[in-house]
Amino acid sequence: MTVATTHSAVSTFAQKVDRLEKSSLWEFMTSTSWKVAWDFQTDQAGDDALMPDVEHLEAYILNLRFFIQDNEPTSLRNIGLLYESDCQDPSLVAQFNAVRDIINSELDRSIWFRFNGQTVTYRAIFMGMIYSEFAHAERNKHALFQQKSAHGFGYMLAMDSFLRCVHLVHRGLVLVRNLNASAFLPHPTA
Repeated sequence: MTVATTHSAVSTFAQKVDRLEKSSLWEFMTSTSWKVAWDFQTDQAGDDALMPDVEHLEAYILNLRFFIQDNEPTSLRNIGLLYESDCQDPSLVAQFNAVRDIINSELDRSIWFRFNGQTVTYRAIFMGMIYSEFAHAERNKHALFQQKSAHGFGYMLAMDSFLRCVHLVHRGLVLVRNLNASAFLPHPTA
């Protein structure tokens, strides 16, 4: 890759992480936090349930997609390619790979319960929420997620799992942004 292309990808990566850091969703998650509560007698959210506003989720996901869609130069996969080709420090490459591997292994873990006899991973919830609820309407590609979230209680459990994923991915993105600053130092112009 050219130095300009690398610099552009790393700069955009940092800008988008900064936007996530300042988002209403992240502020809600780190100051108030969220709480799952369900009233089974009335079959609705409990009075003490705390869930984020849909607007805050949508705004956050708009920026989050820059890191998970491979058509973006800022996706974790494409940033990984930059580390392989342009980073001269093997320890920084190893640190990047470790952060990415932790994110992936945590997303691939099974959630604590089975749904309709099937194991559900955090990744299935994460991608289902993004691509069948907020960013796209690809419901048939996320059928298990759709079945789980069709009921209010299932949706609340799915939202809880999704917010756990957001927290994990957000922390990882901040670490990668900080690594990028060392791995891809601006080159002096001649």
